Amino acid sequence: MHKNTELSDLEYKLMTFFWNQKNPVSFAEILNFCNEEQHWNWAKTTAHTYLTRLMEKNLVDVNHVAGKRRTYFAKITQDSFSRQAAQEFVDSSFSGSIKNLLLALVPNYTISQSDAEELHKILDSLTETNDSSQK
Repeated sequence: MHKNTELSDLEYKLMTFFWNQKNPVSFAEILNFCNEEQHWNWAKTTAHTYLTRLMEKNLVDVNHVAGKRRTYFAKITQDSFSRQAAQEFVDSSFSGSIKNLLLALVPNYTISQSDAEELHKILDSLTETNDSSQK
């Protein structure tokens, strides 16, 4: 997997915090989340270290406005992150093959008739989309 989707549990919880915010947040709000809501008892330096890691992974960014406090925000949506992580997992573990992923699951799972029908519809729509784009 690529470095930007490999997150520790704490990094993922921090990202979830960012994804749940409607607006960029201050460092004080981040520290409050870490210490008051999560009870991690982090020093400011620890919070900065985690923020720096998320920024290095290109998942979080900071607003620099002269005369105002810095605010932090997620650069990627949770859905985009999940899709990217799933694609990287399929690529690295199943040679990029969804078929191989599904075949690996078959011996361990059963699905309902309605789930099977829904999967058929999804596969059919993907096949139609791919077929029409090749014309």
